[in-house]
This record gives sequence, structure tokens and C-alpha cells, in this order.
Amino acid sequence: MRPRRLVLLLLLAAAPALAEDPAPGPAAASPDPSSPAEAPLPRLGLRLGLGGPDGATASLVVRPLPSLRFHAGPAWNYLGWGVQGGVAVTPFRWAVSPVLEATYGHFFGADLNKVIKDIPAELQSLASDVGYDYLSGQVGLELGAPRRFTFSIGLGLSYVWSDLRGTATTVQNPGTPDQATVTVANPSLRAVIPSFRLGMLFPF
Repeated sequence: MRPRRLVLLLLLAAAPALAEDPAPGPAAASPDPSSPAEAPLPRLGLRLGLGGPDGATASLVVRPLPSLRFHAGPAWNYLGWGVQGGVAVTPFRWAVSPVLEATYGHFFGADLNKVIKDIPAELQSLASDVGYDYLSGQVGLELGAPRRFTFSIGLGLSYVWSDLRGTATTVQNPGTPDQATVTVANPSLRAVIPSFRLGMLFPF
């Protein structure tokens, strides 16, 4: 038998075995669970914020889901202390991520006469115990690495309400025949105002 035919027959005989047991190639790289892209987002964090009508805030952040987090903590608006809390949703995670946020806050009554000078005498009674509540809805952007640090800015609207205690009396057209005395007692204030917030989130 010629050598060429012998080599051809050996190759034909080995072909099924080669097809069933191919030569091992380089293994496909499997995702590293410890890599930053695969590691879960931190469940807890601290957020510091500054805005209006929120004032300065410090919040504990809890993230039950990657796109959902809750926050709550104290607030200070230069006039007094309060509390605030809310929920934020980040539907997409990019280098610059959109965020939707809703917040409720309450500021306890403060005596503005001790903070603001030269309040008219007829208004000092109303200014002795001033607090307010607010409900805000904002659309914002977050920048940074969510596993280390993010900076956010948000804009929206706030519904603010306050029930003042006290009375205010003023005299209209004094010294004239149509002079009138007007007295306001325990007024309620309601308003929709623009709101904004700057925030820094530190996961841990």
C-alpha cells in the first residue's frame, strides 16, 4: 500500500474521534463575582443635603433594591430643627443617572422674634411659634460611582403649609373717618413653591 493512501486512511479513521473530542481551546472568561461590575450595591449609606424648603439635612439611606432607596433623618433651616424622609428611584444606572424623588418634611415651631430683628409689633405674636410642613417632588441627576460616592442635584415643586398660632392687629387709614381695625387670629398659610436640592451620598 502506498504511503499516501495509508496516511489518508489513518486520517479518515481518526476524524470521528477528533470530532467527538475536539482539542481544548482557551476557556471563556467567566465573570468575576468580586469585580465592581458584578458586586451588589451597598445597602446602607449617609446622605448630606442642602436645599429649599428642606434646609440642611443628614439622612440614613436604606437600599432594599438596586433602583430603590429610602432616606430619613434630621433637618435644620437656620430658624429651627425638623425631620424629613422620602423615597428615591433610579430607573437607569449610567455615568450620569436620572433620579425621581419624593420627600416629606416637618419643621417644629420656632420663635422668629429671637432670630429676626425688627419684626413689627403687630406681628410678633404670630412670629412666636412658626413651623411648617412640606411635600416635595423632584427630578434630578446623580453623578459618580454608586459604590463609593455620588453627587446629585434635583429640581421640582413643593407644597408647603403652616398653621400659625397667635393674633395680629393692624389699623387701616388711621386718623380718618373710615379708620378700621383688622385682627387676624391663627391664620393658615398654603403655597406651592419651587424646590431644589444638592446632595452627597456616601455608601458604607
